[in-house]
Amino acid sequence: MVSNLIDVEYQDNSSRYERLRSAVVEQVANLLSQSDLTLGVPIESRIKSLSSINEKLQRKAISLTSVSELHDLIGVRVILLFKRDLNAAVGLLRKTFDVESIEDTGKRLGDAEFGYQSQHLILKIPSTWTSVPSLSNLSDLFVEVQVRTLAQHIWAATSHKLQYKSEVAVPPPIRRAINRASALLETVDLEFDRVLVERETYIQQESKSADAGAPLNVDSLATLLDRLFPPANKSEAEPYALLLEELQKLGVSTAADFEKLFEKWHTDVVKKEASRVAAEAKEAEEAGVEPTARVARGVFFTHLGLARAVLRNEFGDEALLKLFKERIKTKKASPRRSARANNSVKPSPLRGSA
Repeated sequence: MVSNLIDVEYQDNSSRYERLRSAVVEQVANLLSQSDLTLGVPIESRIKSLSSINEKLQRKAISLTSVSELHDLIGVRVILLFKRDLNAAVGLLRKTFDVESIEDTGKRLGDAEFGYQSQHLILKIPSTWTSVPSLSNLSDLFVEVQVRTLAQHIWAATSHKLQYKSEVAVPPPIRRAINRASALLETVDLEFDRVLVERETYIQQESKSADAGAPLNVDSLATLLDRLFPPANKSEAEPYALLLEELQKLGVSTAADFEKLFEKWHTDVVKKEASRVAAEAKEAEEAGVEPTARVARGVFFTHLGLARAVLRNEFGDEALLKLFKERIKTKKASPRRSARANNSVKPSPLRGSA
């Protein structure tokens, strides 16, 4: 009888569960983006299926009077690229949501155990969210959020598939290999963090004692554009590697080279920026809609766009169009793309030959 009631409740409230899942994923994604925390893969989420709920109740002999009692009814998985971002991400979640519990699963493990490492948080939406009509009836539901690195996620998926939870569960001939794999993945996390520290040190030194005659690289180019262009124009993800490739092909190889062009065309680029902002604002007004957030704050071009405006003035539209066509051609001819083409379904020899 209780199981039937659980089934009915689940079916009647499926839209509530979906609204909560969607709202939590959206807010978590915004939190991470605003704090410049990098995802290894897009946020994963799910609503626990009715069959999984019933299986769990039977397997663990759990007595449940309402689906809302389940802590993992809605599951969200945040997979970060860098280990050092874990604490920052967990801190953001704790500030934003009402936290029922938090656990570091790595602390469960003994010296000879392989289980995955992850931060598990059981959350509820804060009371302030319930003033939003679409969220007003969701305060009774729990969400489980798992936070881990990409390397930790690879190990979690692998150990789950192989069912190697501890050293004694691993066949003796495989133990050395599985230990090496585990150590390598932990090393990946440590080395990525080391790269970040060394990169930040380099950028700080570059900003203090930049050699204008040194060949540009991705980081020195980013520092240069930050110095030359207004911060309001900068987007969250500037494709510096792409711009660097274009600069090199146009013979602009140093900061001094680009600064010379910037000084030459700066006034004209500023005029183009103002003209585009005015045109976009007028178009929005005529359409009876709000302008984009960027236009509303008086900017249109990103740092990449401003840099390309300088290059377009100096080298002409045709030069940049030629670079674009070359890049498209290179992508089409790349080994990876060719391999995909070769692996595509081909006509049967019996039907294709004549």
